[in-house]
Amino acid sequence: MSKDARNQDLELTPAAREQFDRLVALLAKQGFGDDGPPRDTTFAEIEQFGHRAGRMLARAIDVQLTNQHVSHFVGEQPCPTCDEKCPPKESPHELKLQTDDGDVSLHEPACNCPNCRRDFFPSAYSIED
Repeated sequence: MSKDARNQDLELTPAAREQFDRLVALLAKQGFGDDGPPRDTTFAEIEQFGHRAGRMLARAIDVQLTNQHVSHFVGEQPCPTCDEKCPPKESPHELKLQTDDGDVSLHEPACNCPNCRRDFFPSAYSIED
């Protein structure tokens, strides 16, 4: 990742920025207490804590957005092979992913096409497929 890409922050509304700042303060307090890092704390230790918090946040965002994305695939879905409408299975498929920020467990809908005798995951196919 280039240096420029590492410095590209999200554009936040003032309200979102306020909540973000509160989250940062909460995490800093959780890591180092009310008074912040002790005098003998190195910048490397502060940076390491920031990376741990960032990876935790990234994984939580992955799960949150994936759960929202899955809501687009409720009810019967067309089979990608024969286009037959197929109901979702009772329980979603658990998918364990290794991301750049650590392991994430996701749950995606799964369908079974009786005509093609295959399972498929609607979220894996775009609407145009």
